[in-house]
Amino acid sequence: MSNEKDLFEKHYDDCNLDENSQYSDMTKKQLVIEAEYLHDALTKILKYIDEGGTNLDKIHAEAYDGIYESRL
Repeated sequence: MSNEKDLFEKHYDDCNLDENSQYSDMTKKQLVIEAEYLHDALTKILKYIDEGGTNLDKIHAEAYDGIYESRL
């Protein structure tokens, strides 16, 4: 697990995400809400695919719903 942490921290530092991220001005609460909405959207997409779903329009719509909902 420490290698993953090192990888993410290296990317964070190399890209100066403190200043360059679209999320850098958000509070921890806002970031948690964002992550939860996006996690839920991804979970729905994966469940749909696991159950044999292949309609790309439905997958696309779920992805955009997750992004849109997270920003409300």
